[in-house]
Amino acid sequence: MLAVAVASTLAAPFAMADVNIYGAISTSVETVKATGATNAANDLQSVGRVSSNTSKLGFKGSDDLGNGMKALWQIEQEISMDDGGTRKGTFATRNSFVGLEGDFGRILLGHNDSVYKSIAKAGMVNTMVETIADICVPSAVYCRGDTRMQNSIHYYTKTYSGLQAGASYGFDEARTTVGGARTNKARWSLAASYTMDGLSAGLGYDVQQQKNAVVGNTNLDQSFMKLSLGYKFDDTKLSLGYEHEKNEQSTGDLKQSAWTVGAEQKFGKVAVGLVYATMGESKSGAKDGADQVTLGAIYDLSKRTQTYAYYSRITNEDAATRTFGGAGLSGVGAGSNPTGLGVGMKVSF
Repeated sequence: MLAVAVASTLAAPFAMADVNIYGAISTSVETVKATGATNAANDLQSVGRVSSNTSKLGFKGSDDLGNGMKALWQIEQEISMDDGGTRKGTFATRNSFVGLEGDFGRILLGHNDSVYKSIAKAGMVNTMVETIADICVPSAVYCRGDTRMQNSIHYYTKTYSGLQAGASYGFDEARTTVGGARTNKARWSLAASYTMDGLSAGLGYDVQQQKNAVVGNTNLDQSFMKLSLGYKFDDTKLSLGYEHEKNEQSTGDLKQSAWTVGAEQKFGKVAVGLVYATMGESKSGAKDGADQVTLGAIYDLSKRTQTYAYYSRITNEDAATRTFGGAGLSGVGAGSNPTGLGVGMKVSF
């Protein structure tokens, strides 16, 4: 009886707090390289390795406040399964926030994905998400405007007849001075998505104010616009996306557009996806465009456990240095072509 009483006392706070522990362990063995650089001395030769990809651990919960309103919170951290955690010395590096949810929608405060990142890519085919073969990462060819905002506030409407909208604002707490003028490099995003039956569409706009500020002209912004369209029928999914970047420069604006097309087919427990993305030059003769192609397959061992295999290659023009996201390659030389091939296993909990 004493043991039961003690156990009940210890268990009660956890039950009342409504805490959920979740995460994923995704580890792969792969070979990567980046050769063909304009200067051969900058080539990265082939190397085999074990990658933790985006393995993560999170805690989240809610508190019912009555009248249809509740408080929300989440703390999420990337973890290193391949090197004992030496690369992840801080905490709450992923989406972490506190907020409120009710009939008005949802408001979050903290360190969280912008709505441009979370809403605007509705319907996109991206079979190998959170591996080096992920087609939608800022360092590669597409989704270059995606970001996780520090010191930020986010608002999401409720979904009405398949339509949802949102807004994000990230404060500039540094407010540095450029040529005697105090800057405000705050970042804001607007996005909306629509889903009905097999159709999904997303639209987003993102601006980092005064990103390219220089002496004598601080009002030089960086902006992105993204449009996505996807359609799913039976076990087939198709998608098309467009993204445009504008960098305001005192010497003349740079504008760069990217397209992506993808297809995914399910065969029972197997899903096979093929995605292609291409990015044009920022100006005539710049030679800073790039292409990326990813082929991936996932096999469901259970509802929580998967094995997967992937191949991805980025082809850079002479002046481009686009590279993989996540556990990517650093020091990619201009004109080189990052290439990766791997197999792995993922367990979600």
